[in-house]
Amino acid sequence: MKKSNEEKNNGQANSDIHGRIEYIDQGLRSVDNRIRAIEKRLSVKTFESDHVNISQDKSGNIDEELLIKLDAFDEKLQHLEKTIQDKQDNEIIPIRTQLSMIDGRTLKLENQNKITIGKIKVPIEFSGLAATIVMFATGYLIYSDHWNIIRSQYYPIAIGILFGAVVTGKFIMTNRK
Repeated sequence: MKKSNEEKNNGQANSDIHGRIEYIDQGLRSVDNRIRAIEKRLSVKTFESDHVNISQDKSGNIDEELLIKLDAFDEKLQHLEKTIQDKQDNEIIPIRTQLSMIDGRTLKLENQNKITIGKIKVPIEFSGLAATIVMFATGYLIYSDHWNIIRSQYYPIAIGILFGAVVTGKFIMTNRK
C-alpha cells in the first residue's frame, strides 16, 4: 500500500517533533543531574580538618554563587517544562480531532447496513434481500406456469428497476448524516 504525501509529511513532522522532545528531555535530565550533584555538595555540612578550609567570607560567596546558578538553572528548567507542555498541547489537539473524525467514520461504516428495531441494531444487506424477493417471485411464476410473464420484456425491466432502487437507497443511507 502506498502512503500519500500527507501521510509521509505527517510521519516526518512526527519524527522531527519526537526528536526535539527527546533532545529537550536529555537536556532536562542533564540539568537534573547537575542540580542533584550541587545539592549533594551543599548538603555536606561537616568538613574534616584535612580538607582545605575556606574562610567564612569565601564560603559565603561560593554559596551565593551556587544559589544564583541554581536559580538560573531552575528558571531554565521551568522554561523548558513550559515549552514542552506547550508543544505537547499544540500536537495533541490536532491528533484528538483526527481521532474523533476517524471514530465517527468508523461508526458510520459500522452502522451503514443496520436498521434499528427497538434498541437492537440488525444488519441487513438490501441487495441480498432484493435478490431473494426476485428469486421467490420467479419461483412462484415458474410453479404457477406463468412463463409468458417471465419471457416478457417487462419482467427483467422490473428486476432492473428493483436493483436500481436498492442501490439508490443504499447510497442515500450511506451519505446521510
